[in-house]
Amino acid sequence: MASEVTIRPADPDDRLAVARLFDAAMLETDDDRLRRQLRETDGFVLLATIDTTPVGAIALDASAAIDSKPAGGDADPVRITAIAVRRRRRDRGIGRRLVAAAAERVALHPLTAVFDEGVRPFYLACGFEIEPHDGRLWGIRRPDATA
Repeated sequence: MASEVTIRPADPDDRLAVARLFDAAMLETDDDRLRRQLRETDGFVLLATIDTTPVGAIALDASAAIDSKPAGGDADPVRITAIAVRRRRRDRGIGRRLVAAAAERVALHPLTAVFDEGVRPFYLACGFEIEPHDGRLWGIRRPDATA
């Protein structure tokens, strides 16, 4: 019987597991920023697990209160700073579920990310609009996007 993927907010006790996921994906992460995200003082981290084993994570920065509704106009964007899924668990929808869970949590705020060409298909599948940005790509997923 296949185990179900669960996505939950990560906390400071998950720091090592999250750091290992990002390191395995060869992502550069700032340890101080990751600690702030895990404490939810500057964004947040969501952790995907199967049983209790971490299989994926997404870290986000938020300069504005992410739980508030915008007071007219567009809401401030929330930036994805890192997303990773264990290599042997890829292509099973875990990354897309992490993005969808993050989008749901930030409600009316768009998600943004800067990334390399190799992951363009992933971001397109997650509903991002993509354009070139300083030799890389920049994407935005608006609150009404469904993937």
